[in-house]
Amino acid sequence: MSTSSNSKYLLKGGTIATCVQGSGTTRVCKADVLVEGTTITRIEADIAPEAGVEVVDCTNKWITPGFVDTHRHVFMTVLRANHCDYLLSEYFIKMSWTVQGSLTPAEVGIGTLAGCLDALHNGVTTILDHFHAAHTPAHADAALAAVLESGARVIWAPARQSAPTQLFPSMEYGREPDVAVWQRNKLKELGAPNGSKLRPDGRVTLGLAYDVLWQGPMSAHQEFLAYARSVPVSVITAHIVKGPQILQWRDGGLLGPDVVFSHCNLLADRAAPDDEMWAALKESGAAIAATPEDELGMAHGNPVALDALKRGVKCGLGVDATSINSGDLFTQMRIALQWARGRDHERIHLNKETAPFHNKYTCADAFRLATLGGAEALGLSQVIGTVEVGKQADLVVFDAGSVNLAGAADPIGGIVFHASSEDIEMVLVDGEVLKRGGRLVRDWAPVAKELKQRADEVRERWLEDKLEETWKKWYDAKGAPVF
Repeated sequence: MSTSSNSKYLLKGGTIATCVQGSGTTRVCKADVLVEGTTITRIEADIAPEAGVEVVDCTNKWITPGFVDTHRHVFMTVLRANHCDYLLSEYFIKMSWTVQGSLTPAEVGIGTLAGCLDALHNGVTTILDHFHAAHTPAHADAALAAVLESGARVIWAPARQSAPTQLFPSMEYGREPDVAVWQRNKLKELGAPNGSKLRPDGRVTLGLAYDVLWQGPMSAHQEFLAYARSVPVSVITAHIVKGPQILQWRDGGLLGPDVVFSHCNLLADRAAPDDEMWAALKESGAAIAATPEDELGMAHGNPVALDALKRGVKCGLGVDATSINSGDLFTQMRIALQWARGRDHERIHLNKETAPFHNKYTCADAFRLATLGGAEALGLSQVIGTVEVGKQADLVVFDAGSVNLAGAADPIGGIVFHASSEDIEMVLVDGEVLKRGGRLVRDWAPVAKELKQRADEVRERWLEDKLEETWKKWYDAKGAPVF
């Protein structure tokens, strides 16, 4: 496990690009940034370096907050690029309800480690890890160990669910009674000793993923979530695609500022200013985690990230899974922004409205979703999400003279539309340097070697032809699952 930094760094001569806590504005300015231990302690022009401070030359560099991913199934990096052409319905039959339940702790562990390192390489310093492969205590232990080893800031949210034991002729969850007991006990074992801190410094905390509202009476869910909050867990997350769960959570008294719903694509069709679902989220302080790249490609529905921002509903972006798409938030920012713009332009055209003077949505909006917006969604905006004195030193340094970025005057536009992982020179989490000189500090080669080995083993057990046969059998008998 990486340890909290006692080092001191002076990022000198760079340009800071950040949102501003408590406002809807961005700030771009030339200044030095002093990091002492885990914290940003000074932001001023021409800070004189003191003894014991490592000076990092940031001339022609951009300094930003680390990106915040509000929805990622990190372990699924063990099957990177396997599901790029899948529909969501197809994915459940060919992954979630089949392959996923067969993964070993070692496969889950290397997928989680590689996934966290992938995130860090792309400047993503904070992740809400919706871990829905906690099949046994050994699986949970392997995933958590990998998270701790990576050095990333993670809310690790194991799911309260068990894998299906049968698909045909009907679905069965034969291990559910036993799994429910140990998962309940595991929450208290992990969260109670340090108030949800899974590292003494709080860089990794305990969350809960909860997608079982369809099972049993509401009273059972009220009891379990009250128990989880008493442990405590820091965040409770759940998937919502096109279903009615927002109102079910509201009516059950389950909503709160610690709740993060991924996707929420049904809200794209609920445009009324006083819509009760949007109101339930805003009034309770619950948040949305939008993953526009796979939402559009897998038929979840239309993304709602920019709608949420304009309505004042907390919202961040997420990758979802690198088995489906890329592991960076640059892509998510671009797709979220251009989808919202395109939909607005289409509305104007179809309604024969006057052409606008400017775009309704801006690069600053997308940048906010990936930084401060994500921090707000996770309840961490007092700790991370901006480059400001007193915040934890989760920072990304971009080479503004790179092939992609040279000549760009506006860091916000440059990052949203032009940057990639190759432009990131340095990444710090809690003041600890995890990427330097454009390369991960952690040796990637042995991770890559084991990742390939484990991924090949999974693919050998689950040939695509066999999975396709299972999907066709389900589809022909029952049609596509609806979520």
